[in-house]
Order: sequence, then structure tokens, then C-alpha cells
Amino acid sequence: SGDSSTAASSGNSSTAASSGDYSTAASSGNYSTAASSGYSSKAASSGDYSTAASSGYSSKAASSGHYSKAACDTNGFACVAGVGGMVKGNSGSALSCGYKDAQGRLRIAVGYVGEGGINADTWYCVDDANGLLVEVA
Repeated sequence: SGDSSTAASSGNSSTAASSGDYSTAASSGNYSTAASSGYSSKAASSGDYSTAASSGYSSKAASSGHYSKAACDTNGFACVAGVGGMVKGNSGSALSCGYKDAQGRLRIAVGYVGEGGINADTWYCVDDANGLLVEVA
């Protein structure tokens, strides 16, 4: 906690949290979680079923691994580099999520909150048939 704070965690089911301006949180391991709060905060998580969440203006959240989740705050980026993931963001956020197309090639679906039917504070996954972000039921 505090300005320019950092948190890191490693190992399966690991957790990392950081709070303060310019904060950073990173976590590695299956089922890992990383959370960061504060202006320009960043959160990154790696491992299958991992989660990354970040809040603060221009926040960033990235998660890699199959079935991972990433969520960000206003004007942020939420990215999942893995198949079967979910993303969400608030006003002005950019969302991206990995998937495999019909030929088995790795692709990335991109959406922008407030455009093309993408709503704020709503989880989205990729419809593999058309490569578009769709609301999670």
C-alpha cells in the first residue's frame, strides 16, 4: 500500500494486491489473482483460470492462461491472452480476448465499451464461430 507500491506473488493459487498511485500487482500460477488500485495502476496474472483486476484512471489488467478473466476501470485496458477467457471494463475501456478460429488458428477479438453493443461492467467472451465479443449469459 502507498504511492508507487508493488506486489508480486508466485505459485499455484497465489494472490497479489497493491494500492496507491502508480501501483503494480503481479501474480503467477494456476488460479492466481492480481489486483491493483490507484491512478495508472496495473495488474497482471498468469496461469489457467487466473484473474486480473485494476481500477484507477487509465488502468490496465492483463491475464494469460486458458479460462482467465481480466477487468478494468474507466478508460482502461482489459486483455486475456488465452482461450476461453472473459473480459469487462467501464466507459471508454478497450477489451481484448484470445480464441481459436474454425481452422484452429489463434486470434484476438477486440471490442470497445460504448461501441458496437459492448456495455460497461458486463462480462464478455468470444463467440468462436464469428470471432466477436458476446455477453456472457
